[in-house]
Amino acid sequence: MRIEERRVAVVLALLVAIIVALFPAIARALLSDHAYWIQIYIWILFFAMCATAWNIIGGFAGQYSFGHAAFLGIGAYTSTLLYLNLGLSPWLGMVVGGGVAALAGTVISYPCFRLRGAFFSLATIAFAEMLRVGGELTDSVFGIVINGARGLVIPPVGDNLWAFQFRDKESYAYVIYGLLLGTLAVAFAVKHSRLGYYLAAIGDDEDAVKSLGIDTARAKLIALLVSAFLTAVAGSFYAQMVLFITPTRAVSLDLSVQMVIMAVLGGLGSVFGPLLGASILVPVGELTRAALGGSTIQGAHLIVYGALLMLVVRFVPGGIEGHVREGCRRLVALIAEALYGPATARPAPANAPIMHLPTNGVALGVRAAAGEATPLSLSNVTMRFGGAVGVKEVTLEVGAGEVVGLIGPNGSGKTTIFNLVTGFLAPQGGSIHFDGRSIVGLPPHRINRLGIARTFQIVRPFTSMTVTENVMVAALPRCATLSAARTESQRWLAFVGLSHRLDTVADGLSTGERKRLELARVLATRPRLLLMDEVMGGLDQRSLPGMIELVRRIRLERISLLIIEHNLKVITEVTDRLVMLHLGEKIQDGPPLDVVSNPVVIDIYVGGAAALR
Repeated sequence: MRIEERRVAVVLALLVAIIVALFPAIARALLSDHAYWIQIYIWILFFAMCATAWNIIGGFAGQYSFGHAAFLGIGAYTSTLLYLNLGLSPWLGMVVGGGVAALAGTVISYPCFRLRGAFFSLATIAFAEMLRVGGELTDSVFGIVINGARGLVIPPVGDNLWAFQFRDKESYAYVIYGLLLGTLAVAFAVKHSRLGYYLAAIGDDEDAVKSLGIDTARAKLIALLVSAFLTAVAGSFYAQMVLFITPTRAVSLDLSVQMVIMAVLGGLGSVFGPLLGASILVPVGELTRAALGGSTIQGAHLIVYGALLMLVVRFVPGGIEGHVREGCRRLVALIAEALYGPATARPAPANAPIMHLPTNGVALGVRAAAGEATPLSLSNVTMRFGGAVGVKEVTLEVGAGEVVGLIGPNGSGKTTIFNLVTGFLAPQGGSIHFDGRSIVGLPPHRINRLGIARTFQIVRPFTSMTVTENVMVAALPRCATLSAARTESQRWLAFVGLSHRLDTVADGLSTGERKRLELARVLATRPRLLLMDEVMGGLDQRSLPGMIELVRRIRLERISLLIIEHNLKVITEVTDRLVMLHLGEKIQDGPPLDVVSNPVVIDIYVGGAAALR
């Protein structure tokens, strides 16, 4: 977007914000039933705030919490009980409630974050339902009366700013508008921060993020704390607006589901998507209830929600935010063109399916020191999966600056060794040392921080992010700013020959380009030992020489390499030594040509002497 278009976009955004802020005053001046419409306006902003808060953990990080109303209830009850029992202003109780909700999020994160997918969602539902049922069946906690299912009534006191009570709806409207702006600002800041990049990558592939030296549990915990705090603040507002709360209403599964549906409809992972979703679903639900309120159909608005959700999943799975954003972009471009003239056409990015490396010899500048110590040493390592043997008493060494190849038929234990070295599996026997230090039991992100990086057999880019952003995720733990990480990212991409694809979304890359992207990503972690899992696989014959040259350039940096490869001609070209595995056991270890010419290796690996012809 050119500078003129940015100016127009900022002006239009400010105009929209001002119009939305003035809606209560406009409604009072022009509509006879203004109180009704202002109430709908309040509910739109309230649910937009809740959905935006949920989106920080659910949309940004892909952790779908279906029990998020638990935090809303915690905020509502905390601020209300502090007001009723201690006379503490709900404005202060709002902050305390947010802190209590964040503390509750910390407690439940330990067991819940060990679960993924549907299991994580079910665990959050269980937490919310335990809180709701427990609240309904309990009249007091530590002597504090909560009235169980009967709920708590906040005595009305009229206009009282300290008590967070107002006679007119407009005051509540302005409060929730301010709270929503604050929530959107927090969501925007998170999305465009270091944490936001981590969360986006975690939503795509958490294991790949761990392998880049990032503590995913910590990133998800921070996101959950922020989300829980903001949701609890919304709960405090809810309690003060309705002046009556019960566990059934404040911790209902219905509230949680509405947060999720609004974020999905608007656009998961976007800042303004939940606001768009709330702007559609709240009026639709209200109109549905008004039209069918006297009928025998109970919960008709939920039927409409479900129908809309199915349509979105079927026709716009990414939510409507992308289409709205594109429409706004076109409007901004038209206005900018009318005011400042047409924009200069930019050349389309080149598409180079055949791998060509830069001829200027871009250097990594991370030459690993070649010392006397052996960087990697496996001694009698054993790993079984039930009754199947993964690896059995394997002993293996990779020297400083050495390139070692792992060969063997499928199921021989090659990738299992990679998983053991990088911490995705823990050996059941034997030892693994890196530079003389045992790394058994260390999590993947800590092993990466020691200087061990890996690629995956099945390429695992972060498909929702651009090529530059993919590598930025790996560079960020080692860079002070986002700008520095972006510069580092471009260096690694130049090294692997992907400078022409910087702004391309990774999902649009070819297999060969994805492999180069994954190499750039792991190199950005500045490894001393790089584990490469079939980086030549899937490449066409025209691109194969380029990948071989890339491996040679990496070797010039004195980075130790452990390579899995089935192409014997390639593996003998780039390695100093080969290790042959079969049924989890090491068969031979020695110079490449000696290993591949061994009759036992030939018989096991390539099916007899005929394969040599």
